[in-house]
Amino acid sequence: MAPEQLILLLYKEALSRIRLGREGINEKQCQKKGENLSKAIAIISELSASVHSKVENESTRFLRGLYTAILAELPKVNLNNDLKTLNRAEKYLSRLKEIWENEVMTKKKQSMSGIIKGPAPPLPQAFEKNQFRSSFHAISV
Repeated sequence: MAPEQLILLLYKEALSRIRLGREGINEKQCQKKGENLSKAIAIISELSASVHSKVENESTRFLRGLYTAILAELPKVNLNNDLKTLNRAEKYLSRLKEIWENEVMTKKKQSMSGIIKGPAPPLPQAFEKNQFRSSFHAISV
């Protein structure tokens, strides 16, 4: 699987887990809420770890800051069932997914279909091509 597709898959799965966590809150099912919010946190942590560590520009700083903020807030949702915070995290991730689909995946498809001649466009500088880790990375504010 191409790195671009993996990032998109991570966004989709994080959003799915947030939705399932919301269902757990609404249904008063603590296990469903906890398991899904924990998985969402782990996925967002992986997205954060995929941000290119050697590039320091406005985009990477913004992306790191946004992931850090989401990672700081989601555990609180698990404790106090704060749907407003959960909705905000979902909105940010949905927008990032939309940007990824429109800016990265569309260009990759165009390149692969021959509309754009030459090699596939590079990943945005904020992401490292092969920096996917299997362990959970704690992020502190």
